[in-house]
Amino acid sequence: MKELWQFPMPGWTPVNPAAAGQRRFFQLGEVRLAVLSLLEAGPNHGYQLMKDLTARLGKLYRVGSGTVYPVLQQLEKERLVEYRLEEGRKIYRLTQAGRRLLAAEAKTVRGIWSRAEEAEDLGEQWGPHSLAIAGPLSELNAAALRAAAWSGGDADREDKVRGVLRRASAELNRLSRIHKEKS
Repeated sequence: MKELWQFPMPGWTPVNPAAAGQRRFFQLGEVRLAVLSLLEAGPNHGYQLMKDLTARLGKLYRVGSGTVYPVLQQLEKERLVEYRLEEGRKIYRLTQAGRRLLAAEAKTVRGIWSRAEEAEDLGEQWGPHSLAIAGPLSELNAAALRAAAWSGGDADREDKVRGVLRRASAELNRLSRIHKEKS
């Protein structure tokens, strides 16, 4: 079974050009920017940063110690963060160099969290139950995009395409209401 992140997501970059259909949330170097941006809110330890990333990214990206701690070590080597020991935990905070990097990369950081919000909205609907329809959903999306190209700015054709999509949406909503009523 594929992980949720392996399904095509608009605006997400390919994991591997040879791996058709696979996408990754973070582009090269963005995990470190995300961690830095979380530290901008204040000092924190690695476990809390994992929880914060998970909360911001939802179900579509699994955050673990294998991601966060190596990033923190790299940021420390680059002198973008520093830490102090507090009750046996390393509490990380931004350095001036880290703040400068965040300021220089502000547009990229905004893009990361904008994608995260979009993913969160979509993630509310994704789960193991949705994997069963991922193929037909992808086919529907492709067909709708072909129909949009076919409509080519013709108002009558655009109305036909919108009508088909709205009828399909209404029927799926009807099915889900029937299921909720029976539950």
